[in-house]
Amino acid sequence: MCMKTRIFAALVLAFLTIVSGYARESYAFVQRDTTLYLDVYQPAAPANGYTVVFIFGGGFLKGSRLGQWNVNYCTLLSERGYTAVAIDYRLGLKGKGHIGISNIEVLENAFYMAAEDCSAAIAYLVLHADELHIDPAKIILCGSSAGAVTALMTDYGRCNHMPYTRELPAGWKPAGVVSFSGAIYSTLRGLKWAETPAPTMLWHGTVDKLVTYRKIVLGRRGFYGADPIAKQLEKNNFAYCIVRCRNLGHEVCMFGPKSLPELDDFVQRFIAQPRPLHIDITLRDDSIQPTIYTTISVKQVYKQKLLDNPQ
Repeated sequence: MCMKTRIFAALVLAFLTIVSGYARESYAFVQRDTTLYLDVYQPAAPANGYTVVFIFGGGFLKGSRLGQWNVNYCTLLSERGYTAVAIDYRLGLKGKGHIGISNIEVLENAFYMAAEDCSAAIAYLVLHADELHIDPAKIILCGSSAGAVTALMTDYGRCNHMPYTRELPAGWKPAGVVSFSGAIYSTLRGLKWAETPAPTMLWHGTVDKLVTYRKIVLGRRGFYGADPIAKQLEKNNFAYCIVRCRNLGHEVCMFGPKSLPELDDFVQRFIAQPRPLHIDITLRDDSIQPTIYTTISVKQVYKQKLLDNPQ
C-alpha cells in the first residue's frame, strides 16, 4: 500500500471512529488465504491496564468481528477501562455442509485453525505492545461460543506445546481466560496440562445442546465442556471460577455484557492478586426467558437454520 493510500485510509478510519463515538483502529495481523484483521478499542474511561482479546462466536461457519453485538460488547469493555481487541479468524466449517462424527477431522481442523489465528493475533499485539499501549502480561482471552472454544484451546495448546499455537510469543501466557459457553477439544485421552493454565472463568448453561456442558468422548478424542474442565482444574489445583447457569442453554454465550461486574471481580481476585482460588457458583435466574438457543440442536445449526451469529 502506497503512503498516500495509507494516509487516506487512516483519515477515513479516524473519521468513522469519531462519528461512531468510540476509538477503534483496525490492523492487519496476518496473511493466510486472506488477510486477517483485528480492531483495537482504546479505553474510553480511565484505563485499568488490562486488555481483553474478544473472539466472536458463530459455530466456526459464520460470524464477524464487526457484528453489531461484538462491537457493542467491545465498546462496553472500553467504557469500563479495558483495551478491547476484536479479532478475525478463519471459519473452518464455512461451506462444509454436514458436520458430524463421520468427518471429525473437519471439525478438528476448524478448531486448530481458529486457535492458530488467535495465536497470530497475540503475537502481533505483543510485537506492537508499546504503540498500542498494551501490557503483554495483562492480556485476557475472552470468547463467546466458538470464540470461547478458541480462547480455551489457545491456552490449552500453549500449555501442551501444540503445533497450532507455535506462533505465540516464547514465554507468553495469558493473564486469564474467560469462556462463555466454550469447551476444549483434546486428543490426549482426557484433559491434561503440561504447564499451568491461566486463571480461567467458565460460564455455561447446564442444558446447552450446542456446546456441551459435559463431555463427548470418542476414543482418544474428546470435547470437554465447562463441567469436566472445572473438575480437572480442581483436581490439579489450578485457579478457576465456574458459573453453572441452571436450566439455561446456549444463550449463556451472550452473557458478556451483563457479566461485566463479574469480569472486574475475576480480574481483581484471580489476576491482580493471583491465588489458586476455586470458585463454583450455580446460578438460577427465573427471570431469564428461554430462547431458541435453549433448545436448538447442532443439526439445526449446521443446516443453517440460524442467523449469522448467535449474538
